[in-house]
Amino acid sequence: MFFNKPFPYSISLRNHLMIAAILSFVVVFILIFLQPFGANNFNHPYKDLYFIGYGIISLVVYISLYFLSRYYYMNFKRWKWTEELVFCFLYISVAIIIAFFYTELLINNRSNYIKFDFFIEWFRFIFLGFGIILSVVSFFLRSYYGKTINTEKETNLIYDKKVLLKSSLKKESFVVVLANVIYIKSEDNYVNIYYKEEEQVKKKVMRNTLSSVHEQIDHMIRVHRSYVINPNYIISLEGNAQNGSVHLQYINDAVPVSKTYFDRVKSNMI
Repeated sequence: MFFNKPFPYSISLRNHLMIAAILSFVVVFILIFLQPFGANNFNHPYKDLYFIGYGIISLVVYISLYFLSRYYYMNFKRWKWTEELVFCFLYISVAIIIAFFYTELLINNRSNYIKFDFFIEWFRFIFLGFGIILSVVSFFLRSYYGKTINTEKETNLIYDKKVLLKSSLKKESFVVVLANVIYIKSEDNYVNIYYKEEEQVKKKVMRNTLSSVHEQIDHMIRVHRSYVINPNYIISLEGNAQNGSVHLQYINDAVPVSKTYFDRVKSNMI
């Protein structure tokens, strides 16, 4: 079903600041240069500044909802078209509601127009105009900047093949699909292999060194003396070389990135 299909999502604040800025620019550009909804009849010495105010409303509403959506995503580890449509509807609706009060109270100075019937008509008029345009732009930008989350097939390249991971104990081995390995963590003389199976994250403990296992899965990258990760699962890189970390799909806790490997991880984000 369409609404249950994954939609690309990124938790990166930088990406969403960029999206919010572009959406705000679109709002201001339309108002100043195209002047819809009778804006050309509005004469005021600070007309353009008032129009910029609508862009600020759009920016603040989007960023506020981003933090809510990030909280949801980090807790439930899912973002499908259902969530995306709800996010878009809330973004457009809340922005229009605030814009209504901004228009009537600050610009037109008409507190007597704050009536339910007038508001509903105003909302419908703006929603069918600006709402549709901003929805299309929002879907495109969020898809473009988002890290694609595909729960049905991770890749059609060599990562689809299975690999036999060998332990330092001769009788112990582990067969896993390369694409499903999310990250590996070393603890003392053992490694914990975190992998995805049937949309669940599972852990396999083997007696071995991290370097030895890394050699057997060479498409993964070292990010710390105790961690190697699958770059295909990177959602975002945060912090800097002194205090960096990566967020991975399906994993709640951030994985530390040491100074030695920070630039390499960053290059995988490009």
